Amino acid sequence: MKKYLYEDLFSLEDKHWWHIAKRTIVHQLIEKYADRKKAKILDIGCGTGKNIEELQNLGTVFGLDSSPEALKFCKKRGLKNLILGSAEKIPLNEEFFDIITMLDVLEHTDDNKTLKESYRILKEDGLIIITVPAFNWLWSRWDIILHHRRRYTTLSLIAILEKNNFHVRKISYMYSFLVLPALIIRMIKSINVKQPYASDFKLSSSLLNFVMNKITRFESFFVKYFGVPVGTSIIAVAQKRL
Repeated sequence: MKKYLYEDLFSLEDKHWWHIAKRTIVHQLIEKYADRKKAKILDIGCGTGKNIEELQNLGTVFGLDSSPEALKFCKKRGLKNLILGSAEKIPLNEEFFDIITMLDVLEHTDDNKTLKESYRILKEDGLIIITVPAFNWLWSRWDIILHHRRRYTTLSLIAILEKNNFHVRKISYMYSFLVLPALIIRMIKSINVKQPYASDFKLSSSLLNFVMNKITRFESFFVKYFGVPVGTSIIAVAQKRL
C-alpha cells in the first residue's frame, strides 16, 4: 500500500462505516466460532492498528506488518506486541496462536505461502478469519494503487483454503449493496488515467456515513447467520485441519 494511504487509514478507520462494519462482523464471528477464552490472536497485515485495539478484549493480540510506516501508526495508538515481518515468512514459532485475523491482506501476497505460514503458527484447531476483495470484474485502478494481485470468489477462496489444509466453517460475501455503485464509480474514476486516483475511503458526508453504518449493521445479521450471495468483499472463517 502506498505510504500516503496509511495516513488516510489512520484518520478514517475509527469512524468510517466500511472499516467499522468489517471489524464488527469479524468480532461477531470470533465470538461465534472460537472456543478458547483469552486467546492468543495475531492480526496479519495489521495496518495502523485499529483492529488490534478492537480485538484486545478477546485476548492477547499481536500485530504483524511488512511496513515500518504502518507500525509507526500502531505505536501512535500505544500498541505493543508489534512485529515487522512478511505474511509469507512469519518470524514466530509453530503452533503459537489460537486465532489469526487477516483482513484484506491475502490478495497482496502469494496466497499459498501465506496460508502455509498461517497454518504453521496456528495451534491445533486454530481459527483464521479472512476478508478479501471479491470478483475480478470489479477490478479497477484502486486495486492497482492498493497493490492487489487478485480478487476472489467464494469458490476460489474455499479452494485455496482447502488446498492448504483449512476447513471452511463460514463464508459469505459482504457489502452487497455496494456492487453496482462501486462498479459505476470506479469506472468513472478510472476513465481519466492522468489524474491521481482519489481514495475510495474518503468520507463524503457525515450523514452518508451514518446511513451506511445502519445498512451494514442490518447486513451483518445476514452475514453472520445465513450468508449473502453477492458483494464487493468476502469474509471466511476456517479451521486448521490436521
